[in-house]
Amino acid sequence: MFGNCSLLAKMTVVIAVILLFFFSIGAYLNYRRESEQGLSNAVEKARILALEAIRAREYLSDHYERGNVVLSAHRFGLIPVVASGRIGQQVAGDMGYRLSQVSGRFRNPNNAPDDFEKDFLKQLNNVPDQEELYALTSLDGKSVLRYLRPFRAKLSCLQCHGVPDQAPDFIHAAYPLATDQAYHYRIGELIGAASIIIPMEQVRAGILQALRADISQRIGIFAVLVLALSLLTRKVVVTPLRRLTEAIGEIIRTGQFRSQVPDGGKDEIGSLIATFNDMVARLREQTESLEESERRFRILTESARDAIISFLGNGQIILFNRQAERIFDFAKSDLLGMPVDRLVHEDCGVLRSQGVEAFLREHADQALAGLHRIVGRRRDGSPIFLEVSLSMAESDGRIFYLAILRPQSPSPSKAEP
Repeated sequence: MFGNCSLLAKMTVVIAVILLFFFSIGAYLNYRRESEQGLSNAVEKARILALEAIRAREYLSDHYERGNVVLSAHRFGLIPVVASGRIGQQVAGDMGYRLSQVSGRFRNPNNAPDDFEKDFLKQLNNVPDQEELYALTSLDGKSVLRYLRPFRAKLSCLQCHGVPDQAPDFIHAAYPLATDQAYHYRIGELIGAASIIIPMEQVRAGILQALRADISQRIGIFAVLVLALSLLTRKVVVTPLRRLTEAIGEIIRTGQFRSQVPDGGKDEIGSLIATFNDMVARLREQTESLEESERRFRILTESARDAIISFLGNGQIILFNRQAERIFDFAKSDLLGMPVDRLVHEDCGVLRSQGVEAFLREHADQALAGLHRIVGRRRDGSPIFLEVSLSMAESDGRIFYLAILRPQSPSPSKAEP
């Protein structure tokens, strides 16, 4: 089916396939880039959210320490870790994320780490200089980004997490000393971490939205490029070739070397058209010269006073001049293409019985030497005595004979076989 398509259709399909291939590669690379960028953006958002919670906690701790603020049950919501956690949770909720503060030695059950957070806390504890950890994982069957950023104990933290006896009474009341494990921290020690969970559905939704916009743009560019290249192909390739084909068809149909194709520039197709025009011009000159030569030959043969008959080696007549028409009473149209044997009378002995073709094959040398007398046959079957001069020539590997005949007075005794 593809082989039967036009050149323009083939080139359009090839161009479209090549462009589609490269556009597909570009779209895939863009998807990879958008995915990496989406993950990087998600990590950056988690980092900012965690830093806001940490900085809020540090800010409150520093000001409580400077102002000698004494925490109490009535100020529970102003405890740095509580306040920063609640503020961070509200901001995270607005963004569709989840934020919590977890610790390996938690006091509040709400700060208990899950298995993933335990593993991360252990890594953060083993590497003091580690500032963050994150990974893509699944939670409740959904893909999520888990991010942890560590809290380090400061002086103000030791009010509630230092020596148990120095902790405020409301802490003892809320969390029994016998089960509370959040004591005996030292300054700079890992006290917990801000844990953020970002659903990757949101990230992927952003990536898909960006990809849809990119693909729409690429489809537009693809369509414009295919159309532009198709029009360019039509203009510089298909149209010149079509004109060339039409010119060749015109030559075949009319047999005249008159058709010329407009110049096509200096490229390969232009060179082909220029070569074609040169070839047509030369063939026109040769044809005109040949036609002039043939015209002169026809005038010469038609005006000759002797009958002139030319025939091929198989006896097929190819030339029959006007004087031959008068002598044999045959029209040229009746004999062209017919065997020359029709012009030989029955009285011509061996020539008639063998046929001209067989006779010439065996006696060509004798027939081509000098003048001979034969008995011809007119249209009505009557005999006519003729003097014949026969010559032979070869053209394009084919042998043909030229016979010049002149009527003679009846002398049957002198006629040759």
